[in-house]
Amino acid sequence: MGECTPKQAAAKGAIELLPSIMGSGVIGVGTGSTVAEFIRLASGMLSGRRVVASSIDTELRLRSIGVEVVSPVQGPDISVYIDGADEVDGRGRMIKGGGGALLGEKVLAYNSRVNVFIVDESKLVSMLGERRPVPVEVVPWALGYVMDRIRGMGYRVEARTSPGKAGPIVSDWGGVIVDVYTGPMEDPDLVDSRLRGIPGVVETGIFTGLADYIVVGRSGCRWEVIKAGRV
Repeated sequence: MGECTPKQAAAKGAIELLPSIMGSGVIGVGTGSTVAEFIRLASGMLSGRRVVASSIDTELRLRSIGVEVVSPVQGPDISVYIDGADEVDGRGRMIKGGGGALLGEKVLAYNSRVNVFIVDESKLVSMLGERRPVPVEVVPWALGYVMDRIRGMGYRVEARTSPGKAGPIVSDWGGVIVDVYTGPMEDPDLVDSRLRGIPGVVETGIFTGLADYIVVGRSGCRWEVIKAGRV
C-alpha cells in the first residue's frame, strides 16, 4: 500500500469505501486534520459532486480545489457524510469538536443517510473523556451562568482560547467554545443530556448513535473498516 501516515491511511480507507455507499446525493464533509487529508486525496472523487461543508474552513479547502459547495440553508439531501473524531470508544461513540465546528458537524451527521468517520489509531479509547475534554458551544450572553452550572456538576470547564485571538474562541455560528473536562464517562448520553439541559448551551461534542462506519488508519498505511450501525 506504500508509505503513509495513519491519518492518510484512514482517508484512503474512506475513499475505497465510499463508491459502494455514497449514492447520488450531496456529500457532506466535516472539519479537522484527518478530513483535510481526505479532501486532498479525494479531490478527483469530489470533482463534479455537490458538497456541503461543516465549517468555513472546510468550505474554503473545498473551493480551493474547485469543488462545488452548496449551502446547508437549502436543506440538501445528504447521501453520505465524512468526518473525523477526537475520541472513539468501542461502541462507536465519539467526542468531536476539537476544531470548534461541533454544531455544524452534528447538524450534518444527524441529517445524512450514511455517516463515515475517519480516525487514526491514536483516537481509540476504552471510555470517552479519557484523554480529551468535551467541547461545548455556548450562547455568549449566558457564558458565565453556563460555566458556573457546569462547575456545579463537578467538572472543570475552560473557555477555549487561541494565540491568534484575544479572548474566547467564537464558532462559525457565533457561540463561545468551552472545554469540559469530564474524565472517563461511564454514561456519555447522560452527560450529554445534562449539559444540553443547561439553558444557554447550544450543543455538545458528544456524538452517540451517529456512526455507520468508522475507518481506523494504522501504521504501515493499513486501515480497518468498522461497521457501527446507527442505534
